[in-house]
Amino acid sequence: MRIFKSEEKLSPEYVPPRLPHREKELSLLETFFSSYMAGRPAVSVRVLIVGAVGTGKTALSKLFGRKLEKSSSQARYIHINCRIHTTLSSILKKIVEELGAPIPSRGLAAEELGAKLVDLLERKKMLTVIGLDEFDGFLHSDPRGVYTLLRLGEEADREARVSIIAISRNAEILEEMDESVRGVFQAGVIYLEEYNHRQLADIVEYRCSEALYPGVMTEEAKNLIVEMASESGDARYAVELLWRAGKYAENEGATRVVPEHVRKAAASIYPSIKREVLTYVSRHEKFLLLAAARLLLSSGKSHISSTELYQAYKVVCEEFGAPARAYTRFWEHMQRLEDLGLIRIKLGKGESHGRKSFITLPGIPASIMVREISALLESAEGE
Repeated sequence: MRIFKSEEKLSPEYVPPRLPHREKELSLLETFFSSYMAGRPAVSVRVLIVGAVGTGKTALSKLFGRKLEKSSSQARYIHINCRIHTTLSSILKKIVEELGAPIPSRGLAAEELGAKLVDLLERKKMLTVIGLDEFDGFLHSDPRGVYTLLRLGEEADREARVSIIAISRNAEILEEMDESVRGVFQAGVIYLEEYNHRQLADIVEYRCSEALYPGVMTEEAKNLIVEMASESGDARYAVELLWRAGKYAENEGATRVVPEHVRKAAASIYPSIKREVLTYVSRHEKFLLLAAARLLLSSGKSHISSTELYQAYKVVCEEFGAPARAYTRFWEHMQRLEDLGLIRIKLGKGESHGRKSFITLPGIPASIMVREISALLESAEGE
């Protein structure tokens, strides 16, 4: 018996036709952009989507974009990764290219590209929504460019033909914005909470029905995937476990996916953190890990806020005689460490008001992290 009927539907790039438990947020996006969906350039819309890894931010934006283009022949959705395109010029060039307009070989300045884009949309009577994924990369690299893009085409005699969906995993991103930029977004912020056990079970069931033949995934294997993913509320992790477990079963010639295949899949995604993995991180990332581990140990908490961690990080920097990095650079270090699986960032409510980012160490005791990082830093100091 074959395992996969549509393996590509478990790809990280795949956007399913529906997103279980994100229906409310999708409806909200459709409401925000109702004029665009009707083909009317009534007003420019700027929405900020915030959520931890695996909460469906990118999929939600892309699925909305698909619905937008179906609803109006005049509308286009363009998705841009701001870790790759970090400046206004790069982003505008990508948008113009996606719209099929030729760009002179000599290149154009950002102002010229912006004018070319607005003229193109006006001439073709088109509307475009720009999805800015990993928005922090753009905000930190080119803050002036962010403001320019958000206000693009707002001249009095122009119709509103450019709108923005910014996507970030940073709960404090509004606090990092200039006042002029923050004011643009505050009325349109969508927070995506982490999925709970029941929601992840629904997602796993749905993705199984899309990608696998009926009956090949045992209930025990599905339950184990849900249990493992529930620790972080990460649907992306659940989907990757599904695919990898299926591949292990396929490799063994098994007719069904059982819990042992899931355990093998989990071990291949997040193997035990070894000392050589830690050697790949930069000195300041080691400071951050040491600060997190120490603070988790001393506080007895399961999670610490990013604000608490930044203060602890500055103490560690002082201890090793190194100037602390600014908060924006500190946040970039956190994102990279999360991508490496060394920390976990989740969204939560602060003690006073608003949303905050909270950090924990997944799959490794804080005491071991302190020991390993301290040894690496001491050996580096002795070289």
